[in-house]
Amino acid sequence: MNHRNTLFVNEYIRTGNATASALKSGYSEKTAYSIGQRLLKNVEINQAIKEHQAQMIKETEITVKEIVNDILLIAKNSQNESVRLRAYDMLMKHTGGYINDFNLLASLNENQIESLSNRLLKKLNDTEE
Repeated sequence: MNHRNTLFVNEYIRTGNATASALKSGYSEKTAYSIGQRLLKNVEINQAIKEHQAQMIKETEITVKEIVNDILLIAKNSQNESVRLRAYDMLMKHTGGYINDFNLLASLNENQIESLSNRLLKKLNDTEE
């Protein structure tokens, strides 16, 4: 890969625009569009772009654990009550601290479901009378 190609790769990673990258790499305005498209199809250039992008993703990757820890810090340290409550709410949702109706029913055995159904029907009948 020559110097211009390296400039193109670096510029393309920064802008995502092949024409602008070709211009910044020293190609003429007349040919920048076609050269930019051609350079993107070059196997060596394409591989360099993919490697740079993969490295950027790796360097900026944040883990779920880091996010949960940050939310926990906000929940514990915020002076604003609504911010604190929202952070705790997010943590409860993420950790499964809330039980929804479906999960509750799924956790019951057949006898418990039948008992619950009978109690609900009795309450329904009592309110209709």
